[in-house]
Amino acid sequence: MIEHIETAQFIAQQIPNPGPVAPPGSEKILQAVGHAKWGAGIALLVGFFIGLLVWAGGRWVDHHRAGRIGVIMMLCALGGALLYGIGHQLISHFAGTGG
Repeated sequence: MIEHIETAQFIAQQIPNPGPVAPPGSEKILQAVGHAKWGAGIALLVGFFIGLLVWAGGRWVDHHRAGRIGVIMMLCALGGALLYGIGHQLISHFAGTGG
């Protein structure tokens, strides 16, 4: 039994372990992810400022429900921006790739 284990260890040591290589066309994928990230940042900014306008409009015409919806929109945009800012670090930490 021990000989089988030693033989398996010897065979496992002979198998090469090549480093990771990016597949062909990965530049296009990274470019698409970059565009999506840029669009998400713009959407967060637009959502915040639209929420600000809804809040101000609701307060201006004394419509409390619209004012509350505007505040919720701004808080959602701030929460999304927080996740947008720390998302890369969280994913890198959980994936174990550093950061």
